[in-house]
Amino acid sequence: MHIVIGALIVVGSFLLAFQYMTAEFSGFWNLYSAILLIGVPIGLTILTYPFGSLWLAVKGFARTLFHNPERDRERLARNLVAFGREVRRDRGVAASAILEAEADPLFRHVGRLVIQQTDAVEIEVDSMILGRRDLESFRVSERVLASLGDFAPAMGMIGTVIGLIQLLANMRDFEKLGPGMAIALLTTFYGLMLAHLLYLPLSRIVADRGNQRAENLSLIVEGMLKLARRRPIHEVEQVFGVASTHAGSGTDGLSAGRQS
Repeated sequence: MHIVIGALIVVGSFLLAFQYMTAEFSGFWNLYSAILLIGVPIGLTILTYPFGSLWLAVKGFARTLFHNPERDRERLARNLVAFGREVRRDRGVAASAILEAEADPLFRHVGRLVIQQTDAVEIEVDSMILGRRDLESFRVSERVLASLGDFAPAMGMIGTVIGLIQLLANMRDFEKLGPGMAIALLTTFYGLMLAHLLYLPLSRIVADRGNQRAENLSLIVEGMLKLARRRPIHEVEQVFGVASTHAGSGTDGLSAGRQS
């Protein structure tokens, strides 16, 4: 179904753009170029990716906008150390309360396994599966935005060729030569602007957020595995202490954990 809908959007965008090909334009605004550079790349993206993947991409982009994994890291360090201390004291109710208050789903899931004294190998396997699922939205969102970044300049070149053909078809009408050349150049300009000032930068931002989230997941799993293997609490503190140093936040996460 997504292939049919995407193809219809592409064809419809071309047909609609052709209706405005000879329309007047002012400055850097041209409706023909705008329709081609907005409608066709979106149609090609829908044609390329199933709706499930597109929804996953939207979720990944929303997570990029509204969540900052680096800010979450201090909270995770504090809660993990507090959780570990309650587990060491065999206070299951208090440890469960910390899990319920924590927003991170992987933290809650792995923490329950630790309370149940699940084998460390099983915890690691479960964490790998859940971690891949958690990061999938970032990966898909990055791919979709990168695809838009590829489609936009390509569509700009196609629109330019169409504009040049229109220009050559009216070589005897000197009044149409200037507008025809302007349309051809504007289409390339729009494609490059959309790709390099919007789609590709957003793709890199999503990728960076995904990497930060992956680091958080790795730290959660490493800390929980130390608890499952009955390692000392200070080793759990060191896991997030090193991470906080790399993230440029000093030892805030570690000191917060020690205060809890």
